[in-house]
Amino acid sequence: MTVFTSDHGDYLGDRWLGEKDFFHDCAVKAPLIVVDPQPQADGARGTVCDALVTAIDLVPTFIEYFGGEPRPHVVEGRSLMPLLHSAAAAGWRRYALSEYDYAMLEARLTVYQPIDDCRLFMAFDGRWKYIHATGFRPLLFDLARDPQEFCDCGADPRYQSERERLRAALLDWALRDHNRITVPDRRIAAYAGGEQLRSGILIGYWDEAELASARTGLRPADEKARANPDRFDRFPNS
Repeated sequence: MTVFTSDHGDYLGDRWLGEKDFFHDCAVKAPLIVVDPQPQADGARGTVCDALVTAIDLVPTFIEYFGGEPRPHVVEGRSLMPLLHSAAAAGWRRYALSEYDYAMLEARLTVYQPIDDCRLFMAFDGRWKYIHATGFRPLLFDLARDPQEFCDCGADPRYQSERERLRAALLDWALRDHNRITVPDRRIAAYAGGEQLRSGILIGYWDEAELASARTGLRPADEKARANPDRFDRFPNS
């Protein structure tokens, strides 16, 4: 597999900026060309894919290409193999997210921001780009009508629903658990599905019959509620 890519671009004078200090497309987008020599990629070969792809997708792609299994609880991103083999993938990400810390820039002094608040976040769905700046109102750009991103819709009441939708997507990403790196999801699924009932001291069961029902996959609380509704009405958490 051959991959051609680069770092993010600099502004080089665009919008009177020099480096890559904001989220305009000229700074956040990077080239990406992937050549997969496998026959499975022939159907998508030579095509252009508009899916929301990020640089962190490359590592899981390499892992899968060489026969490994990406571990999403350790490695961020998603394998690009489905896109390389079909140019479309069901359930692909709906938003591209990015973050930036400008604490070391002179801009921090210009806007009177404390170091801890010098954070920028972006959520982009392929058309609408939402930018959250701690301490300020959000910015919003419609790249379908304004591809150069000159018109900020962040205060326009007509686009309140778009701002709320993208803010919710950004908040959902920010609140996810980014630290559970030692246990894969399938192990957690097995544990929550009954592994904890196989050993140790078990508490919270009314009798051996209820425990046996739990171990066979039944829902003991529902079974006991049907058998003795008065007790469960009085003690809803028992």
